Amino acid sequence: MTLRWAMWLLLLAAWSMGYGEAFRCYTCEQPTAINSCKNIAQCKMEDTACKTVLETVEAAFPFNHSPMVTRSCSSSCLATDPDGIGVAHPVFCCFRDLCNSGFPGFVAGL
Repeated sequence: MTLRWAMWLLLLAAWSMGYGEAFRCYTCEQPTAINSCKNIAQCKMEDTACKTVLETVEAAFPFNHSPMVTRSCSSSCLATDPDGIGVAHPVFCCFRDLCNSGFPGFVAGL
């Protein structure tokens, strides 16, 4: 009888693992200076990644303007090749709670 209860508890635990709390991402719908994009959104259960799109980077000296980004939760984030040449708006994906806070391509908190 004890084995039967243990099996039920194990099945219940396995079944409920996918129904935890959704993670959060930094979001800004309009191109925003990278240091100003600090809105936090609770992602939907179907979202699997935090997405950052690098909209503009200053290409002329003295390079004193912050890059512009959009950030969001994403259910299907497809990152661009980091070694690609000529990508107009590179896309970066990460898969942890609030992972898209820093400069795209660098892991936050390390």
